[in-house]
Amino acid sequence: MKFTILQQDLLPSLQSVSRSVGVRSTLPVLDNILLSITDKRLKIAATNLEIGVVKSIPITDGADGEITVPAKTLVDLISGLGQSQVTLESEGEALIISSGKFRASVNGIPAVEFPAIPLVENFNISFPKEAFLSSQTVLFAAAVDEGRPVLTGILTESKENKLDFVSTDGFRLAHRQVSIPEGGTHFRSLIPRRTFEEVLKIISETDVDEVKMAASENQNQIIFSLGLNTISSRLIEGQFPAWERIMPQKIVCRALIEKETLLKAIKLAAVFVRNEANIVAITTKTGSLILESSAEIGKQENEIEGEVEGEELKIAFNTKFLMDAISNVPVSQVAIEFSGALSACLIKPIGVEGLEYVVMPVRLT
Repeated sequence: MKFTILQQDLLPSLQSVSRSVGVRSTLPVLDNILLSITDKRLKIAATNLEIGVVKSIPITDGADGEITVPAKTLVDLISGLGQSQVTLESEGEALIISSGKFRASVNGIPAVEFPAIPLVENFNISFPKEAFLSSQTVLFAAAVDEGRPVLTGILTESKENKLDFVSTDGFRLAHRQVSIPEGGTHFRSLIPRRTFEEVLKIISETDVDEVKMAASENQNQIIFSLGLNTISSRLIEGQFPAWERIMPQKIVCRALIEKETLLKAIKLAAVFVRNEANIVAITTKTGSLILESSAEIGKQENEIEGEVEGEELKIAFNTKFLMDAISNVPVSQVAIEFSGALSACLIKPIGVEGLEYVVMPVRLT
C-alpha cells in the first residue's frame, strides 16, 4: 500500500474515525485504525465492536494494500507535521510516514486481524438531514447506567410521514416528532445513544443533505450512509417501555414561564440541595410559581411570575432533571403542564411542535 495526500485532507478524517477505536481493549487491533487502498480510493476505518466508522477519500494515485496502525500514534504524527504533502507506505507490518525530511516507521498489525464492519449496498430508509438533527434534543434523557440496557438507547420509529425519537431513563422522558416525506419505509429500532452522538458529529463535519439507513442481513446492526462515510452500530435488544402510556393525560394546571427566568430560579434552589436529595418544591398559584429548597446549611424561597392558571398544588422534582429538560428547550418560553401533586409534569417549548419532556415528581416527606 502506498499513497500521497495533503496533511490537511487526511487529518480531519483520521481524527473523526479515531473517536471509535476501542478503549483499553483486550484485542490490540481495536486500538488501531485500518488504512486500505482499492481502486484509487482510501478507506479509513475504526471499530470498538459496538460501533464502526468507515471514511472514504478519493485519491489520484496509489498502490493497493492495507494495514492497521495504532490510532493515537498515527493521529499525533500526522497532526504534528503541519500542512504539507505526506506519503504513507506499508512495508511488511510497518507503516512508513514521510514528509519533506521527516520519516517515521510505525509498527502495525496485519489488516486480516481487523474485525469486519457490516456494510450494505442498498439503503431503503432515508431522511432529510434536518429531521435527524432534531434528535439532539432528546439524547440527554437516555440512561447512562448499563444496568437496564434497553434504556440506554433511543427509540427511533418511522411510520406514515412521521419520525419519532424517544428516550427515557425511568425518571424522565424526552420525545421529538418531526414530519418527513411520505412514502418511506416503516421501521422501529432501538439505537444506542453513543451511535446517535457519533452520527450527529459526522453530520456536522460532512456536507450531506440526507441520512440513509439500512439494517444488516441478520437485523442486529444498523448502518448509516452519510456521503462518503459509513457508520455501523449494533442495535439494542429488548422491549422499550410503552412510552405513550407515560404521557400525562389530564392537565390540572398550566404555567407559561420565561425559560431563562425559570432556569435561574432552579439553579438558585439547587445551591441548597446539591449535597442532599437534590429536590426543589414548586407551589403553583395564579400568576406565579414559588420554588423552595432546604437543607442543613439553610433554605431559600423564590417566587417567579408567569401565566399560571388552574389548580393550586405543591409538587417536588429533582433539580437536575428539571434543568436538563428546560435547558434543551430551543426557544425563550416554556410551558409546564401539571397533572397532579404526585403525577408527572409535561414540559413543552412554546411555538415548537413535536417536542415534549416528561419529568416524574419526587414524593415530599
